[in-house]
Amino acid sequence: MRLSALVKRVRTHVELRHPPKCPEGSYTAPPDFIGLGAQRCGTTWLYSLIAAHPGVHGEAVKELHYFHRYWNRPFDATDATTYAQYFARAPGILAGEWSPGYLSHFWVPPLLDAAAPDAKLLVSLRDPVERYRSGLALRSETRRSNAASASAAFRLGCYGMQLEHLFSSVDRARVLVVQFEACTRDPVRAIARIYDFLGLDATFRPPSIGQRVNEARTRKLDLDPDRRVALVDAYIPDVERLLALDAGIDVRAWPNFDHLD
Repeated sequence: MRLSALVKRVRTHVELRHPPKCPEGSYTAPPDFIGLGAQRCGTTWLYSLIAAHPGVHGEAVKELHYFHRYWNRPFDATDATTYAQYFARAPGILAGEWSPGYLSHFWVPPLLDAAAPDAKLLVSLRDPVERYRSGLALRSETRRSNAASASAAFRLGCYGMQLEHLFSSVDRARVLVVQFEACTRDPVRAIARIYDFLGLDATFRPPSIGQRVNEARTRKLDLDPDRRVALVDAYIPDVERLLALDAGIDVRAWPNFDHLD
């Protein structure tokens, strides 16, 4: 396991057990924004650009994974209050997090209204075939891939099903869906759109806008032609489901699925 990943995991584990003390002059409240997914869709990079804005408290942990533990336990008002304690900020400053697993965990969307009813919700999506390849590459940095991890990586790319579930749980007006490919093609326009959605000064340009972060250190899985065709065919029904949601996805930016346009 990479040392940075280990340090990050330990830090997050400690902070989940012990919310940080609120600094003098700051206050705690539910987050102003929550990034929900998806893994390997540029979420670390996008969060770093949000955190760089002077109107955002940029010292919070990016991935709290706070809701992961509630897959088999109730979530009550005490849990919501504890969650809010992670978001200390000065008056007039926004605070939030981005945990990529939230979108794919079926129990998370129904908890959002209880935990942060006014939070803006961010979702970044990428060509599911390329997300699959990148996800397996990331896993191979810490453990060997196998049939179970391949199946899990496939399910993380089923965005249509996940967004349908999210939209059934929260008001769609609270959700901004961005496309990874559009963000990398024109990052200035993409981050301005996110800033505007969050109610921030959209003219601000973060100095690090051109810097890539959290790139996989291992080679992506090579797909032979037959395997790629099988993977694309398996994803087509869900991509069609996603497009039917009219969430702003330009399928022409996904060469594996541009024939669906």
